[in-house]
Amino acid sequence: MKKWMISLLILTMSFIFVACGSAPQDVNESGKAAESVESADLTTSSSSEAESGLKTLNMAIFWLDPNLEPTEGWNGWALTRCGIGENLVQIDENLKFKSVLAASYEQIDEKTTVFRIREDAKFQNGKPVDAAACKASIERALEISDRDDVKFGVDVIEAEGQTLTIKTLAPETSLINKLTDPVFIIVDTEAAKDENFKYAPICTGAFKVVNFDPALGMTLEKNANHWSGDIAVDVVNVKYIQDGTIRTMALQSGEIDLATQIQSKDLGIFENDENYVVYKGPNLRVFILRLNMDKPYMRNKAFRQALSYGMDKATYATQIVSGIPAKGPFNDSLPFGYEGDDYYTYNPEQAMALLDAEGFLDTDGDGIRESEGKNIVLKYVSRTNHGIDANNIGIAMQSQYKAIGLGLEVIQVENYADMAKSGDFDMLWERWTSAPSADPEYFLTASYKSGSAGNYGKYTSDAFDTLCDTLEKTDARSERESLGIKGSEMLIEDVASLFLYYQEGNVVTRKNVGGVYRFISEIYYIDDRITVK
Repeated sequence: MKKWMISLLILTMSFIFVACGSAPQDVNESGKAAESVESADLTTSSSSEAESGLKTLNMAIFWLDPNLEPTEGWNGWALTRCGIGENLVQIDENLKFKSVLAASYEQIDEKTTVFRIREDAKFQNGKPVDAAACKASIERALEISDRDDVKFGVDVIEAEGQTLTIKTLAPETSLINKLTDPVFIIVDTEAAKDENFKYAPICTGAFKVVNFDPALGMTLEKNANHWSGDIAVDVVNVKYIQDGTIRTMALQSGEIDLATQIQSKDLGIFENDENYVVYKGPNLRVFILRLNMDKPYMRNKAFRQALSYGMDKATYATQIVSGIPAKGPFNDSLPFGYEGDDYYTYNPEQAMALLDAEGFLDTDGDGIRESEGKNIVLKYVSRTNHGIDANNIGIAMQSQYKAIGLGLEVIQVENYADMAKSGDFDMLWERWTSAPSADPEYFLTASYKSGSAGNYGKYTSDAFDTLCDTLEKTDARSERESLGIKGSEMLIEDVASLFLYYQEGNVVTRKNVGGVYRFISEIYYIDDRITVK
């Protein structure tokens, strides 16, 4: 399809989806009704707080999991994003390590790291945080978390007063990187024995959970025991608003004071209004289409190459989402980002030649090629809160794939997680923060290693698995970065997924909100520095 035709499609689709947009649905990631704890009316609380003189921040987030148990999947991101949970060490706004609960730390040798825990650190229930409490929390995460990609082999963890010593079984150059993952948020393990803990976890951050509803959001109160001193904001109302257009409208109406990931088409509204402050810049988010290798045709590399040749992702990135076309999992601003030429760029003639050569032919003249006697109609699945961009790109692909003889069914669903786990897709829309701990191992291992938790497409490659194993055992930073580049190129060359685009990150606030920093990693949105005038 010519690029001017894609542009016309994009313009048409934008009108359609804006006209048909709907409010977020009351479902969680699994598509099932979720439990809540002391569910608050988040739409009316701010006025009463203002009348009482409390400093209140109303903020919107675009993703919220069914519960707040940090050891489950990526649930802990809500805790770090909203200033609830803290790690020993975190990644700051400049992608540098920052001591948090650990006042300092030192690597004694290749297997031993010593952390000095802050003397004034306390849990949100007032209990002191010592080395024993941190040891118990880390051991709990290692024991029960389903995130094998951030686990490490332990020889012994020793606690004496405020001194915590971690000795690993093998050299762990990436130990600090792993400990920055929200899985290792320090929690009160005694409180965690309560069944209510996963809806109101006891952590150490500037804000503590008072109310939680996975369909609506959270109400937070400042932690009077926080080690940094008095927190300038008394109450944070965290509103779960999946749709970007609705987040924009909420900012304009004054319903919220802070929102993240405002759509590029709406940013100008706030950039040209002195009542708002816009923070924007590169982030680590990559948008991909995961391919289901359980499908016989997907196991054919030439077929996957044809899928890449058949879509004009450069136009999708620049005209639909105002992003940057992706070559692989990591953008090239990272030291382990692939800097070479992209593979299999838009070339419909080459796509058709490959499909013909592999015997994917249209034998009945209906315009759709067949595999094993059946029309190839690919199922393209995204979740409702992925928004109009996911649909718009799908519809543009639908037209381009029709031109090379492939069908494409584009659907947005609420039971996305169920379909992902059951393999009920050909292409699965995903968005990943690819290097939240500033290291390549996390994404490569969690998303593409055989049997990993995020590998819903069941991609498998002995050579790639070997690289992941080597990366896990490699100490030198330069060697790890080289392995990250090599692993990226392996995935690109093998068309493990269709890497679509990198996104520019943004945070938009009303001008009365201060202490805001745009974290490149997107693990954090607010912390103890937040203020409201």
